[in-house]
Amino acid sequence: MSLKKRKVCFWVLLPSFLVLLACEHPPERGPEPLEGFFEKVTALVTATLRSHLRGDLSKQRLLEERIPSFEKLTHLNQLTTEMKGIESLKDLAYLIEKDVFFELQKPEHNKERDRFNSPEIQRPLILSITSGMKRALDQLRERKDAN
Repeated sequence: MSLKKRKVCFWVLLPSFLVLLACEHPPERGPEPLEGFFEKVTALVTATLRSHLRGDLSKQRLLEERIPSFEKLTHLNQLTTEMKGIESLKDLAYLIEKDVFFELQKPEHNKERDRFNSPEIQRPLILSITSGMKRALDQLRERKDAN
């Protein structure tokens, strides 16, 4: 290869290399994955309730008033039965059940599925759900305040 061809090749490849080098950047990192069953339930309940409560202030107030009594319950069945007994919260009870059972059916939650009715699972589950309720209400309140 002649010296002239080498120089042309060099000057063609150098800009290409520099462009590639300039474009290379580390991938953007998203939020860290959630740790376990209860954290995932909290996140699902938060997202579900936030979307279903948006714009419905009366339902938001009613849910906020009921959370302290919900926190005292010890079993998912108690929580959903109580919510279904309140006409305007009935649809939310079904959605919460769907969220819990959606997460529960995943293979990584075998332990929680096998001991689902035990107090060691039910009590933290109730707290996860009520935490999701509070987060949804807080996020809706923050969005309203920002507008």
